[in-house]
Amino acid sequence: MSVIADALVTVPTTVIKGQIFEIRTLVRHDMESGFRHTEQGVRVPRRIIREFSCMYNDLEVFRATLYPGTSANPMFVFYCRAEKSGDLVFRWVGDNDYQTIYRKPILVT
Repeated sequence: MSVIADALVTVPTTVIKGQIFEIRTLVRHDMESGFRHTEQGVRVPRRIIREFSCMYNDLEVFRATLYPGTSANPMFVFYCRAEKSGDLVFRWVGDNDYQTIYRKPILVT
């Protein structure tokens, strides 16, 4: 299995308790919709990221299901309320047992 993605995540490192903060994610990956064919008429296998989720201290705060019509490099911008220090865990799941997990600590003051 080859690596088909690399993730970029923008989150503040420190936030005030109760503050709503912005989270931005972008994943660059080698997408194939599954609709193309080679010159020999063989269908190119689908290779997409199907699901994205974000956990904040083991609580899911965002989830998206993706389909072949989604951008090759999907970007998500969403917001979360700071409750306590901990980890944000971002997970992208795709075809062919593909998975990328990115962990980002956040300090709540």
